[in-house]
Amino acid sequence: MIRYAFPILLLAAQSYLFIRFLRWHQSMRKLPQQMFYAVAGLFILFNAALVGTLFLRVFTLRYSNGFINWVVYPFLFWHSSTFVIAFVLLLGAIVRLPFATFWRALRWFPATKRRAAAIAAHPQVVHFDETRRRFLRRGIYGLTAASFGGTGYGMLVEKEECDITEQEMRIPGLPPEWNGFTIGLVSDIHSSMYMRKKEMDEYVRRLNDLGTDLIAIGGDLVNSSVDEVYPFAEAFNKLHAPMGVFGILGNHDYYSGDPETVARVATEAGIHMLRDEGITLKRNGRELLLLGVDDTGTSADATQKIRQSMADLPKNTARVLLCHRPYYFKDAASLGIDVMLSGHTHGGQLVFGRIGNTAFTPAILASPYVSGHYRDGAAQMYVSRGIGTVAVPVRINCPPELTRIILRPA
Repeated sequence: MIRYAFPILLLAAQSYLFIRFLRWHQSMRKLPQQMFYAVAGLFILFNAALVGTLFLRVFTLRYSNGFINWVVYPFLFWHSSTFVIAFVLLLGAIVRLPFATFWRALRWFPATKRRAAAIAAHPQVVHFDETRRRFLRRGIYGLTAASFGGTGYGMLVEKEECDITEQEMRIPGLPPEWNGFTIGLVSDIHSSMYMRKKEMDEYVRRLNDLGTDLIAIGGDLVNSSVDEVYPFAEAFNKLHAPMGVFGILGNHDYYSGDPETVARVATEAGIHMLRDEGITLKRNGRELLLLGVDDTGTSADATQKIRQSMADLPKNTARVLLCHRPYYFKDAASLGIDVMLSGHTHGGQLVFGRIGNTAFTPAILASPYVSGHYRDGAAQMYVSRGIGTVAVPVRINCPPELTRIILRPA
């Protein structure tokens, strides 16, 4: 049922937008009929394809690059752009509804009907109404241009960019032998038709170029199918770091239906998968604990998994935890974790603006931790924006990220 929810939502948005388009076209009597046929044809074409996806199982890895570039991407470009337009128009209609309802109600009562009609016929009101219509019409033109332009930029340009960020973390009690230890963090790869091997090869090259002591992969190796782990493994088996490459499973690795195979193939590619377990790293005789947990959906499960990962390991030693979802930062902090490295949020993927460190994105509805550095007492967390995308291959104001974490004594 969940598989059908998103296409049905898109179809509802398309229906609403097409009705609005019909009304707009009827009000613009001077527009050529060919424009109507062209736009109506696009609605029919892309929505017929959408209906087809409701009945077909999509084996994404079987499609050629040409099919993806010339069929899949235009399909996603249309639906992403038009969904934004439909959402904004619907939001405007909802805001306007109580005022419009009140004005119409005035015309239902005899005592106010004549007065309302006289107000509506006043020259100044007529002029204001014409000006308002012209303003709204231009606003819709601007919204359409911004939606299609922004989606195109996010799909073709910003998705392909990559920030290399650096974050220093000072840990109380960190032995001086670990001063300056570096971790290369990458998360949310989402191997799929939108993240192909040649793209992953480039990210692997950049990660290796960071020259970090250790590399951590923060989950979501694949997007939705277990078959997607094989191109991931072909690319990421080239990763190397003096103290090893470590990884964990994210929620999408479980959505594949076979997380055990995902973990096994990643292990065969040279990635040490930490599955509710930890290891002791040693540097010049001094220890650092590296822990990792599988994706979990509840705070109680997260607490249990983190405790399990620390079982039988040295006490009073600095602890670095790989945990895909950042939601459980407070739980980790309460258990004595010094540094938590996460992903999952994609930094919001679609960010409509920022004020300081606060990003305006739908992701903030699910998590107060969206991207960057956070503190809870002495504990710290870094949330990576990741490199992949989910749902649509678009990033807006939120480019992919590789992170160089530097550990220092407090």
